[in-house]
Amino acid sequence: MARKILTRRSQVDPIRRRWIIIGLVAFIVVDILLIAWAVSAARTPHSNEDPANSGLNTPAPTTSSTASSRPTASTTPAPTAVSLPDATQPTRIISALDANTAWRAATGACPATPGTLQGTSDGGATWKNSDAAGPAGASAIIRLSVQSATQTDAVALATAGCAPEFIRTYVNGDNWAADPTQLGGTWYFNPANTAVVHSPQGDKPAPCPTVVGLAPRDAASAAVLCSNHTVFRTADAGATWGAATAVTGAVAISSSGAGYAAASVGVTTCAGVSLAVLDAASSPPSTAGCFVTSTPAAGAVALSDGAGTLWLWAGGALARSADQGKTWH
Repeated sequence: MARKILTRRSQVDPIRRRWIIIGLVAFIVVDILLIAWAVSAARTPHSNEDPANSGLNTPAPTTSSTASSRPTASTTPAPTAVSLPDATQPTRIISALDANTAWRAATGACPATPGTLQGTSDGGATWKNSDAAGPAGASAIIRLSVQSATQTDAVALATAGCAPEFIRTYVNGDNWAADPTQLGGTWYFNPANTAVVHSPQGDKPAPCPTVVGLAPRDAASAAVLCSNHTVFRTADAGATWGAATAVTGAVAISSSGAGYAAASVGVTTCAGVSLAVLDAASSPPSTAGCFVTSTPAAGAVALSDGAGTLWLWAGGALARSADQGKTWH
């Protein structure tokens, strides 16, 4: 009997061992699969994860054509150009001979504005008053040109009738006299008709409706500044004009060096009056410097070059520069 029991156990044990082995193998396989799934799940971001809170960058858009992947308009506003008011007719003019000698005058409506001037021979430290109204019948001075330490030429509006007239002093402003023979060969523009420029070749149509500044270099070459801050240059006494050159905020112009200098206000990079230089041809302007001062009133900026020294009369300030506006004193 005992022998039979042993025989049955010996027959059953191999079967049980087989199932145990199969169970262990299955358990191991399932365990491996579970581990692999867990690793894969950890690496794959959940579709409802908030990128702003995950510390990760928002995934780049795909090339899908679905509505959710189409680009949307930017919410950043486009930069806008700074709009500056038009330049106005000057209320002052200045003309320099060199670093020491210059003449200046207030200008305005005729005949209300008197033909009075001031001259200096010490770099602006002191000024001498001069009256052209009495001896020359001059009202507003519209152009000045210092010829020497004692001679200064000017174009004024005559008190009687307000027509342009040429006046001159040979005695450093002690006396003035009108000389009608000189007017025809002189550059000027009449504030009463800003669409015309008078050159040594006669009246010429201006390149813009409103001229606010004129800078002659010689009998043939000059530049005009228009109220919209553009500069036009001529080399044939105004018979033709080159292309417009924009000078941001320009309110005054002068011949200078090999070309011209322009003074601007309202330029964001300069807290005062900005200086730009232009050549005598058609190149764009280049910024030369900045004179820091309180913003002058409209029309209250005058500029002149005297033998390489720039004179700037802006508001209540008078300054000179020997390096094209880089430094001032």
